[in-house]
Amino acid sequence: MRTRKVLLFLITTTLLTIACMVVDLPLPTQSTTMPTVTRTLTLRPTRTAFSTLVPEYPKETPVPEWVTEFADPILAAVADRKPYFQDDFSIYRGWRSVTSEVEGYVTAERSDGVLFLRLPERTADSFLYNPKLDRRNFVLTLDLRFAHDQPEDMVRFQFDQSPDQSVTLDLTNNNKWRFQWGVQNNLQSMRGIFEQFPPEHLPVTFIMQGTQCAVFLNDDPLAYSSDCRINPTAQSQEWTVTFRLFRDNARAVVVNFDNLKMWDLDKIPDLP
Repeated sequence: MRTRKVLLFLITTTLLTIACMVVDLPLPTQSTTMPTVTRTLTLRPTRTAFSTLVPEYPKETPVPEWVTEFADPILAAVADRKPYFQDDFSIYRGWRSVTSEVEGYVTAERSDGVLFLRLPERTADSFLYNPKLDRRNFVLTLDLRFAHDQPEDMVRFQFDQSPDQSVTLDLTNNNKWRFQWGVQNNLQSMRGIFEQFPPEHLPVTFIMQGTQCAVFLNDDPLAYSSDCRINPTAQSQEWTVTFRLFRDNARAVVVNFDNLKMWDLDKIPDLP
């Protein structure tokens, strides 16, 4: 009996000792500061909105030899010179319109600073001319714009040398071009496709010096001939230089021109 009391006393004493140790342990203190969480932000590579639409252009096409040897020296010579004739079509400067339906000519139509060339319905032919453009050797620049979207309508720039000899450039509204020269029974030509029209206009440049002729379209080299003319001449008729309009059906057609300039190369001394 005594042994059981001693054992009970020892167990009770041990439990009280453990309880006191637990009571004496410090309680955890609650922090009033929220923990700071650090995030590492990984940025994605910057993307251009149209990066997937940009084509890989081919290597630059070599500049034709005729550009550096023939055209560039002439264009450099006229760059700082006042044109022999220029027209922004703000006032009347002698432009005349001719159609196959009307005898003689009428004053060409102008509006909002552009010159219009119209081909009325069921009219076979229509063209513009200005007697002041009758030059032998020259640089001629202007802007062209089709005022509609009919594909086969065609503008022809024609430079007559004689009744049966001329130099012509044809441009259609579906982006075809043809450069042609020679006499009627022995015409030579080259043709191709040009890029889409800019929204505003299509710049055209002609260079005619001696027997050589060159054309730039949208400021890019287009066509060249070293023997486009047997001998440069100025005709007695007033419409040596004409802007003509053709169509592929009977409806009315209209185009317009702007910013015309012409340099008379015969008036420039020491031209290369």
